[in-house]
Amino acid sequence: MTSLKQLISLVIAITAFAYTFYSMGKLIMFLSAPTKVRKEYVWVLNLLDNKSRLQTAFVAILLDTAYIIVFILQHSVMKSQIVKSIIYKVGLGVAERAIYSLTSAICLLYLIDNWRPAPTIILWQVDVANSNALYWTFILIHALAWIIIYGGSIIMDLPEIVGIKQVYYDMKNYAPPMAYKSFELKHLYGHVRHPSFIGLTTVLWVTNLMSIDRLVLASLLTLYMYVAWSTDHNDVIYQKCQLTRKQTELKHQRY
Repeated sequence: MTSLKQLISLVIAITAFAYTFYSMGKLIMFLSAPTKVRKEYVWVLNLLDNKSRLQTAFVAILLDTAYIIVFILQHSVMKSQIVKSIIYKVGLGVAERAIYSLTSAICLLYLIDNWRPAPTIILWQVDVANSNALYWTFILIHALAWIIIYGGSIIMDLPEIVGIKQVYYDMKNYAPPMAYKSFELKHLYGHVRHPSFIGLTTVLWVTNLMSIDRLVLASLLTLYMYVAWSTDHNDVIYQKCQLTRKQTELKHQRY
């Protein structure tokens, strides 16, 4: 018999699953869509001196930095033992990962929807719209980076990362999913829960328009990843072995 807490956990997990995929879709468009400054806007900007450009961008950078800090704090606070203990005390321990994923998605969507562009200061700009070679190079680099990111998520067990698998196992009276995982994967989880530092770094820094707001976003998130993610040589070996195993399974299924 399914309990009320299990039903609540299931609703949270399904919502987290849907919100996570929706937010990731918006993140792909936010980070990977080629952008350019409109010509009429460039004409106005050329009339401003450096001090005026900085003053124009100041409010946007201040707000954008605050959004990033909130997103980073949410990631850190939700992983703290204090928050985890509160979730377990109210009887939603099995949905702890789903709650984390849901709040992460909400913070990410808030950041994307409220982001303030600051094109008054541009480090570099490459017009990819007028060159098929540049356009498709840009698209292919980002597509490959996202494939690596999502491929890593599948290798690391995507339903468990989002939090829906824990709720399903609890409703089936199984042991928690982590109990079935190898020592190597538990070791990797101890260091990182999101795959591909290289993939995300590529998406953040390979852009055709590096404005000051994009620079702040890329710098802060790269720094956060570098500090928070501490994978070692054994983790790399494990992921290589898992990738080889998945490739072998796909070959057998094909034949």
